[in-house]
Parts: sequence; structure tokens; C-alpha cells
Amino acid sequence: MTKLFNFFSNCLIGSVAVLLMFSSCGMPSGEVYVSDIEELNVLKPGWKEMIRDLSVDGNSLIIGEKWYSKGLGVHANSEISFQTPKGYTHFVAEVGIDDEIPEENPASVIFIVEGDGAVLYESPILKADMPPRRIHVNVEGISELKLIVDEADNGTNSDHADWGNARLVKR
Repeated sequence: MTKLFNFFSNCLIGSVAVLLMFSSCGMPSGEVYVSDIEELNVLKPGWKEMIRDLSVDGNSLIIGEKWYSKGLGVHANSEISFQTPKGYTHFVAEVGIDDEIPEENPASVIFIVEGDGAVLYESPILKADMPPRRIHVNVEGISELKLIVDEADNGTNSDHADWGNARLVKR
């Protein structure tokens, strides 16, 4: 019985130590969320102003029933630019129409990532009933990034777009 008790108590102590280690770490030092970058330049706000870490209507960022604690909520047609911090080589995000827009709604957008004026990524047309689309873009050597959401095929009505967990990564 003593061996069994020692085994469980050691496992419990080890588990607590690991949990404390991870809970105090926060975001790895090799990543920075775009919503935490102080100097975001909203070149075109779209129908409503961009909101950090919430949808454009001020709700939680949710795409295809997936919740994001960090990101940008915008409305087409929007453009946001910022200087790429030194040493970051990749831009990563999950993008789509926010779930605050019903699936039967005709909302549709295209997400574009530009670096120093060149298109680095362009999504296909994304609609309200689609799951989030993962973006992974090499931005090594890029000094300015621009995040663009354009209307797709039916105007800007209800084009509530999210850049979920948008971040820069060091590799």
C-alpha cells in the first residue's frame, strides 16, 4: 500500500509542478499577437472600426464554433498595417466570418496578407457557413505587413471578419 501511495503522491506533485510551470509561462517569447502590437494603423476601417480581441460587434471572436481569445475583429473592406518586429519570420492566423453572422446570411470575404506592397497570401472566398481557414505566411525580411479583408461576390452586407489568434512567430 505504501508503494502505491508513494507512486500517486509523486505523480500528483509532478503534475502540479508541470501545471504551475505552464500556467506561469503565458505566450512563448518567440510569438507576439498582432492585437498586442501597439501601433496598428487602420488604413480603411470598413463599415465599423476594428476591435482588438473581439468581433467587430464587440462579441467573442468565434469562427465555425471555435473560440479565440486573441485576434482582430473587422468589417470588409478593411486594411490594417503595422511594422513587422525584428526577428519574426512567420505570420499565422485562423480567419473567417464571425459566428455572430447566421450561416444562411450571404456574407462573403477574401483575406489578403501583403508584405512591403506584395501579396503574400490571398484566401479563396470565405462564407458564413465555413470553418476557420489557417494561414501560415513567411514574412522573413518584410518590414511592413498589411492585413486586408475585401468583400467577395455580393457587397459588404454582414461581412464581419475575424483574424483569430493572429500572431507573428520567430522560427
